[in-house]
Amino acid sequence: MKIYSHDDPALRPLLGKISRYARQAEVMGMPYWVLVEDSNPLGLVAIGREPVQLLAPPGTPMAMIYLIDANQPDERMAEFTSKALSLARERAVEYALALFPSKEEAAIAKFKELGFRELDDAYQMICPLDRAYETSGILRFERVRRGEMRRFLELAATFLRGSPDVMLGKALEHLLEVPDRFLDFFYAHESFFFARKEGAAVGIINFSINEGVISNIGVHPQHRGKGYGRQIMLFGLARLREGGREQARLRVHVKNEPAIRLYESLGFIKADRYKTLIWRRPAKT
Repeated sequence: MKIYSHDDPALRPLLGKISRYARQAEVMGMPYWVLVEDSNPLGLVAIGREPVQLLAPPGTPMAMIYLIDANQPDERMAEFTSKALSLARERAVEYALALFPSKEEAAIAKFKELGFRELDDAYQMICPLDRAYETSGILRFERVRRGEMRRFLELAATFLRGSPDVMLGKALEHLLEVPDRFLDFFYAHESFFFARKEGAAVGIINFSINEGVISNIGVHPQHRGKGYGRQIMLFGLARLREGGREQARLRVHVKNEPAIRLYESLGFIKADRYKTLIWRRPAKT
């Protein structure tokens, strides 16, 4: 099994096969390595520092491991998992995440044998944007200015609480620690809005028109159950459609049943289910 760094010319013939994974790393400025067997890319390891997933304080070294081809014999899968973790450990990361379709039980088992444990279980849901979306007008939507991003994060830390989503809960612990230079990055890549009722912020949403992704939607705990979440979603879907997207997608924890019911009522369907495993560097004794 060969390992190629992201800047190795030998990797060029494989770019078409790894582009989906490599692009995620490149957007976040993370160097990556690709593990290859007989010209077939098995997986990719990207190395960076928080905030990427917000599972640790900013500056914490971390890794993302992506399985590209799960259709491998047991011995090859064992070799891939071992080498992928070794790449991460050699670069002194504090933790490594590995993301898999939930059906890849054999690969998940191999990673668990190396000390990974399950952190997240989530659906990717998609919705065709084949109709017009209109809000009722009970909420007013206001684009967040760059200077208001700290305020947006403060509201998000409150409005997103209460979910069974473990990864989200961990991220909220470090949300307010995000350095300004990363706020510049996030602000450049996504659209952020306050949802206001009689001048007061009762909800938030951020989404990427380029990617067709709704990243976060939250409602003030005291205003839940009033239909505001639906109105915020309708606003987001309308903006994605106006931006030329034909499909919207989002991630939701499998146990977040109220959110899933809302999304399904708007036309979303469960397209995939993914599990995220995490390895943490053992504490020094």
